[in-house]
Amino acid sequence: MIRIALLILLSVWPLLLSAQTVTVRSGEHGEFTRLVLTVPDGTTWALSPDAERNQLGLEIDGGPYEFDTSSVFDRIGTGRIRDLVVAEGGRRLDIALACQCAAEAFVLRNTMLVVDISASEVPLAQAVRTGPKPAEPRGVGPSPVVLDLSRVRVADVPRIGPEPVHDPGLPYLAQRLDVDPTTAGLDHAARDPSVARDLGNQIAADLAIAATQGLLDPALTPSPAPAPTPAEPALKSPSLSPAIDPDQPARRLAAGMSGLDHMDLQNGRISIGGDTCVAAGSLAIAAWGKPGDDPNLALAKRRSAVFGEFDRIGEEALVSYAKALIYYGFGAEARSVLSLQSEVDAPVVMALSHLVDGDGDPLSLFSQQAHCEGPAALWSVLALAPPSGSPQIADSAILRSFEALPKHLRTHLGPILVEHLATAGYPDTARDVLRRMQRMEGYETDSIALGKAQLALRDGDPAEAGKRLQELSIAGGPEAAKAVAAAIDLAEATDAPVPTRIVELSDAFATELRNSEDGPKLWQAHVRSLLINEHFDTAFDELDSPHGMPEEIADTMRQTAMRFLVDKGEDVTFLKFATRALADGDDPGQDALGIAIAERFLNLGLAESALQQLDSLSEPTSAPEARIARARALLALGRPEEAEIILIGQRGDEVGRLRAEARSQMGDHVFAKSIFSDAGRTSEAVTSAWLSGDWQDVAESDTVLAPAADLMQQEPPVFDPAQVSLAGVDAVFDASTRSRETLRALLDATAVPSNP
Repeated sequence: MIRIALLILLSVWPLLLSAQTVTVRSGEHGEFTRLVLTVPDGTTWALSPDAERNQLGLEIDGGPYEFDTSSVFDRIGTGRIRDLVVAEGGRRLDIALACQCAAEAFVLRNTMLVVDISASEVPLAQAVRTGPKPAEPRGVGPSPVVLDLSRVRVADVPRIGPEPVHDPGLPYLAQRLDVDPTTAGLDHAARDPSVARDLGNQIAADLAIAATQGLLDPALTPSPAPAPTPAEPALKSPSLSPAIDPDQPARRLAAGMSGLDHMDLQNGRISIGGDTCVAAGSLAIAAWGKPGDDPNLALAKRRSAVFGEFDRIGEEALVSYAKALIYYGFGAEARSVLSLQSEVDAPVVMALSHLVDGDGDPLSLFSQQAHCEGPAALWSVLALAPPSGSPQIADSAILRSFEALPKHLRTHLGPILVEHLATAGYPDTARDVLRRMQRMEGYETDSIALGKAQLALRDGDPAEAGKRLQELSIAGGPEAAKAVAAAIDLAEATDAPVPTRIVELSDAFATELRNSEDGPKLWQAHVRSLLINEHFDTAFDELDSPHGMPEEIADTMRQTAMRFLVDKGEDVTFLKFATRALADGDDPGQDALGIAIAERFLNLGLAESALQQLDSLSEPTSAPEARIARARALLALGRPEEAEIILIGQRGDEVGRLRAEARSQMGDHVFAKSIFSDAGRTSEAVTSAWLSGDWQDVAESDTVLAPAADLMQQEPPVFDPAQVSLAGVDAVFDASTRSRETLRALLDATAVPSNP
């Protein structure tokens, strides 16, 4: 038998050692919340509803898996998804819902398991849909007019739709289409989307391009159409003819097509409306200057050309001067130049002026263009790391466009590009950028070394990351401050103490660079280093005097400090700062943090402080966790009736245990025993049975109370004083001995230990 058990253990041991990490990412998409899990190609899965617990069970075969949910709630709220819990040994992820929700699950690009959750009026058991990504968008489907007008007829010139008929809507579309159908297949990226007169014009142009390039399936058996009639010449005027009804098919075509899912159509290479990429010609920064020119002379020449005769500002010269400033990396100066004439319309130049300074894109001009096959992809990633669930980035176009930048811009923007690529989940592309930077520089600069350390940290190689960061921190180079902050991130990620030298350097950099752009980040890193090392007195002193940090940053760090205090602080330290915060009326900021503080109070036996902490929440009784904590506190204070009321409508094992305890405190031990038995809590059920006098159940249990309960059910020996016999005396004596032994064992097992 032992050998069989050993063989079974050896067979499953490799599986126990090979648990894979499944990263769970999240994002808010307006009407729905999205979860994205990166799983191996070919993984089978199932999504099942649990209406009773209002949750979804996502089962994944091939595990066990280690689900990384640490960053899920950084990007989403708890309006739809309340919590994520790993179950069944790493083979299922329970998604606790906070609303009456519908769910849709599908696999994107073979390795991305997507779960979309949205509000619904349908019960959960009927509102779960799984399978391939549906081709049709949510909401309104395509109208018959769309299907009719999207048919392709192949001839000398590809055309779309049925043969021309006398329909007042079709001449309207022809009048509005100011592109030659014979040239409609030109490179769409070279056209500025702003030239489209309206949405119908853009749709017609896109469909013509798709037909010319063979991206639409031709209708081989089109419906019979009337004989063609001579087409009227297209009007040049953009105004509508009075005879044209705006509710005719052309308008309905635009309305129907505008409901399409752009994200899905990008995979099919058809562009509809606003997803057009910024033209490559608008981003030819390498042509805005010459590598061998003296920057001072080049800028002076462009500046002198701005003011023409009578000191009039020339618009073209003004934009040319701004482009030269961007070429040399002077983004703020370029914005100042463009502000000289408010009527100058140069949105691309304005957006680039922010990006070359390392800032975001306030115009959102490059939003969701990381998939474009042109320089727009590079600037889209530089503006913002693509969120999870976005289309695959065009890594070749990004690398190609990066190589085309002037050397000084590559040196400046390379680290930002590496960070954004790594954040978006493209570490290989980030490493490629670092290799290109090292070839360009001829050696490993501090910024390249820092980028490699950060990638090693993301890849789970703390030894390599720590080695590089230690060298950069002590060397005192230009990246030393960032290396210190990264070393603190490494210590937090590996749950290791921060070296004393790093703590001292973080303090020095936070003080020295307090008024710089990186000042707040370095101050936060220093406070976190103190919290990681559990130097709570020093950390809270820093928070009491935040050295001029913005109030929102100071509030965020106070919440972080309280979280560290709850998780790692010793009891005396926790009470020192938690009771002070409670007395001062400090808002924990997040209800989850306030509940955690209250539970720590409860574990220390301070039920009244726990209730006071729960009362400070924004919605004291909305979250199930808050109700459970409040019920625990009320039971600790001997108020079982209130505890049972607060638990009405709640479900779960902990709720059942608390209800049973409340009933037990009210003297209803029979009901308490029933609840404990249903919850599988045998020990508590036996105790309630003992208190209720149910000796039969207690006697059948495997507890120290069983012999005593059995004794309670035995009939005492019959003794007749008038007829005393030796057998009768022996029976009484044996019964007395068994009773004494049973009571002695019971007293020994239930004795209260004395204080040492």
